[in-house]
Amino acid sequence: MMRKYGVISALLLVGALLLGMPNPGFAAHGPSVFSDVGDAIRDADHAREKYHQHRSGRDAARYEREWYDREQKLEEVRVHRMSREAKMSSHEVQKQRAGGHSWKDICDRYRIDAHKMGYGHKGPHGYDRDHDRDLQHHLYKKRHHPGKGH
Repeated sequence: MMRKYGVISALLLVGALLLGMPNPGFAAHGPSVFSDVGDAIRDADHAREKYHQHRSGRDAARYEREWYDREQKLEEVRVHRMSREAKMSSHEVQKQRAGGHSWKDICDRYRIDAHKMGYGHKGPHGYDRDHDRDLQHHLYKKRHHPGKGH
């Protein structure tokens, strides 16, 4: 009879431990990253990894375009999230980003934890998109100056 209660107790303990474990996909970016931002980061990281695997192949341009598209989507998700968190318009966030403000700058200004916006996340092989000036130039050249040839 005592053995039966010991087995039941052990099973309850294991179940309690499993329920308390963090979601592995969410934990990859830290528990403080908003889930929509975390999903967009994973998509962008995956696209960048695919580009680097195929950058010397004949489809390199397609993979590069897919990577930039995912980075653009991440930027849009961050803009909308910041807009909600800081209670300001998306247009105002976009203006600040186009003006050269980093996510850290904007988060500090509105007292929002920058890690929740995915700031500081290092992607595959230590890639840091928040300090990649070529990527930032590409994203803002396309979005904020359409048709101007910049």
